[in-house]
Amino acid sequence: MNSREIADRADLAQFIAASGGGPHYVYVLRVPDGEPKHGGLGTPFYVGIGQGARLFAHEEEARDPLRYSAKVETIRSIWAKGGEVVRTIDSVHIVEPWDREEELINSIGRLAEGAGPLTNAQTYARSVKLNGIEVRKYAADHAESGDANAIPAKFKLRHTRLMAGPREPLSRTSVFGKIYTVVEANPGVTGEDLIGLLKAVDFSGNKSAYTQGGQVSSSWLVGYIEGGYFRGDRHHLQDYKAQ
Repeated sequence: MNSREIADRADLAQFIAASGGGPHYVYVLRVPDGEPKHGGLGTPFYVGIGQGARLFAHEEEARDPLRYSAKVETIRSIWAKGGEVVRTIDSVHIVEPWDREEELINSIGRLAEGAGPLTNAQTYARSVKLNGIEVRKYAADHAESGDANAIPAKFKLRHTRLMAGPREPLSRTSVFGKIYTVVEANPGVTGEDLIGLLKAVDFSGNKSAYTQGGQVSSSWLVGYIEGGYFRGDRHHLQDYKAQ
């Protein structure tokens, strides 16, 4: 399968529309080294599933000096040499195409495993369904209870009272942005109660590696809550301080 190189957002929108409207697609980010590899021109360094303008989100992330990862450092290295990221679309799909993502990641290989050039931080995991809720990365957390709504025992912020900030997410429509908005409206909420509030939030429009049908598990939410609290490049959540 040959990839289609994408120049800008308008080009992406036109290609998705011409391919049946998607709205989901598998994309590959490449180094502009001219190497013909894995169906496109340029050595791949990241594979993902997207919808909307997700294809461009990683470059926006790399412009934030507080963000760091092998992926963003690769992007910054390309820019430092005067180059531009080669953005390619592998395929367009009606639902999130986990099988195609898995196929590409396995065939290209991850840098962290010494198997290839991909900077993807996570190994691919197949989805399973528990009581009708699709879970992927966090399936093991629910193995004993068999319930995707169960809050994992390892949740560090279960009894911590939280408030928004000190750093606001770039977008209020992102997963972090939606969590920030809920906490902002409910200062002092505990992590456990926050899980309950977030179950009523619509995350179906967000890029998620953990659900194809728009449903979310407690562990999926826990991962984002702890990321917003503990990650040094986030700090979207903090300990509650009475005003």
